[in-house]
Amino acid sequence: MSAGSSIPVDPMTPPRPRAPHFDPVKNAWVLSRYPDVWAALREPHLWPVGGKRQIQPETRDEAGRLKQRAEMLDALSASRLEEWRPRLEALTHSALDSLPTNRPVDLFAEFTLPWGLALAILVTGADPADSPRLADLGRRVFAATGAESADTDLRADAAAATAELERIFATGPIPMGEPAFVALSQTLPRLLANAWLALVRHPDEFARLRAQPELMPGAIEELLRYAGIVRRVFRRATANVDLGGVRIAEGELVMLMLASANRDPEQFPDPDRLLLARPVTSHVALGTGRNSCVGAMLIRMAASVATGALTARFAEASFSRVIEWRTGSGFCFPASVYVTLR
Repeated sequence: MSAGSSIPVDPMTPPRPRAPHFDPVKNAWVLSRYPDVWAALREPHLWPVGGKRQIQPETRDEAGRLKQRAEMLDALSASRLEEWRPRLEALTHSALDSLPTNRPVDLFAEFTLPWGLALAILVTGADPADSPRLADLGRRVFAATGAESADTDLRADAAAATAELERIFATGPIPMGEPAFVALSQTLPRLLANAWLALVRHPDEFARLRAQPELMPGAIEELLRYAGIVRRVFRRATANVDLGGVRIAEGELVMLMLASANRDPEQFPDPDRLLLARPVTSHVALGTGRNSCVGAMLIRMAASVATGALTARFAEASFSRVIEWRTGSGFCFPASVYVTLR
């Protein structure tokens, strides 16, 4: 199912974790318990795969790590994030101040999407005058996320957009400028839409965070655990692996159910409740180990700035409706988040 397709029900609550098992329909092992997923993410013989479920060794070193990981971590260092923070805070407050309070607002279309584009331009050093063209290219790349291999037109269009973004960012200030731009302008806004939907659906927790902003670091971890955008990821075994009581043979595909692991009651008591004061524990929303998200610090900082500004600026955000949900390649997010701000 493509990122543009819709499903009729609210999928925020994932399937319950269960023992590892083989799914003949997916032709893959399914791991959903927290300890199994955690171990699989750190297993050196389980390598990430691309859209066609094939390993792409040219992007990885011998241990399966992203080859440009060290360069990316350096480009997104704590000192660099602190340089960006004041500018991000300014553009965040400006965007929130412009939101109307006399009608329901779609937080996704009217805030998180343009906000993510502004952040992507800030981080990648792109020319703000190119915002419309860059936004269109990013949208085209993301539109193919999870598309079936038979959808050749969509994939071809995404490939052309990817090539154009790679050309634009070839001499930019950070490595991997194209995926960084798409992640910040497309994926992060959808992650924030998921998180804010969860927050406004829990008005007591919204009020708690407004009254106790010092909870913010732990609150962001809880929002990531509860409402992470990536529901599942795939791995392929490069050797026989014994994990969770089963043997995964070399070459077999493995599906890691991140959302289910993050709702494992053995790891997170009362897992289906959003509790912003929950003691911080290690979720898997951003991965872990050698294949964890290289932009994790930036995601946490940006989400903290935006969420802190939201709760400080508005005393109440009353949930109105979600038009539909969209899913693809393991992603799941609302196509809109309508709220009334006061």
